[in-house]
Amino acid sequence: MVKVLRVNGIGITRLTSITKMMAHLPLAIREEKPKSGLVIALGMGTSLRSMASWGIQVKCIELVPSVVQAMPYFFKDAHLVLKQPNVDVIIDDGRRFLKRTHEKFDAITIDPPPPVTSASTSLLYSREFYEIVARSLNEGGIFQQWFPGGEEKILHAIVRSLTDVFPFVRSYKSVEGWGFHLLASMSPFTTPTAEEVLS
Repeated sequence: MVKVLRVNGIGITRLTSITKMMAHLPLAIREEKPKSGLVIALGMGTSLRSMASWGIQVKCIELVPSVVQAMPYFFKDAHLVLKQPNVDVIIDDGRRFLKRTHEKFDAITIDPPPPVTSASTSLLYSREFYEIVARSLNEGGIFQQWFPGGEEKILHAIVRSLTDVFPFVRSYKSVEGWGFHLLASMSPFTTPTAEEVLS
């Protein structure tokens, strides 16, 4: 659990259960069984592996080709995951991909690279981006946006942008006690019990 992904010397992510929850939360909260999901930003591949474990059609958009090539360093089964017929990894900019595709998804999850305040990353916390995401969700679809932490005013701005687009938003603190999973939908959703998730 000490492996760290760095891009151009900047720490992007590390092995953590938080990135599993980025996939499992939006899938488990859906009232109807999900059939498709989209992961924006591969990172180490934890969210992709978690989403693929549901047996649904999964697309993953990753900007940096070498990040995909590094996945076997973090997970021994990476090649098996990437070869699954229900998994498709596309090298592209996540925002650009969503603007061009007509495909819709039951769940979309994103863990933008840090820092939150960098010029390119901040675009992925904007109202304009959330409008694109909303158009890309199926009815009852759930969007998960990760916020790792930072200035309170930045969190407020992100939540304001999110609620400007999505009428139903919930926030969950991570299993490790830092950062927030922001879940949003155009339809009402409730938090299921552990028993309901397992059934």
